[in-house]
Amino acid sequence: MAAFSFRLEQIRLYRRHLEEQAMRALAGAVTRRDATLARIDDLREAIEEQLAMLCRAEKLSAAERWLSRTYEACLKRDLEQSLELLAEQEHDVDQCRVALIQKAQDRDLLDTLKEKQSARFALEERKKEQQINDETATLRYTPAAL
Repeated sequence: MAAFSFRLEQIRLYRRHLEEQAMRALAGAVTRRDATLARIDDLREAIEEQLAMLCRAEKLSAAERWLSRTYEACLKRDLEQSLELLAEQEHDVDQCRVALIQKAQDRDLLDTLKEKQSARFALEERKKEQQINDETATLRYTPAAL
């Protein structure tokens, strides 16, 4: 009995490789986005601490007050830049997710085709085997004498 051979196996493996690359790209994009989210949280916390410190401070010199306000402004500017970066990274994550879905669908198409061809091959092999068994039984049959 012959073994099943899928003619498009190399293409199926290549598509699986592309899907794995898309998974890695998505994982990287999510990691970068998560790092930016953590930075945003840190910046917001630093801004709150800076404002709380200004409220607690009773007597600050003009230079200290200026320095504190300048630091707060820098933190807010960093926060705005991080929020813009986050928007870009969210877009990248969405694009990577769409690409992964497309690659998975492409691979699934070939997986389904392989399964169908394998099932058809198995059915044909069973039919051939049954035919051989039938022929063998017919040739060995000897009718009982009357």
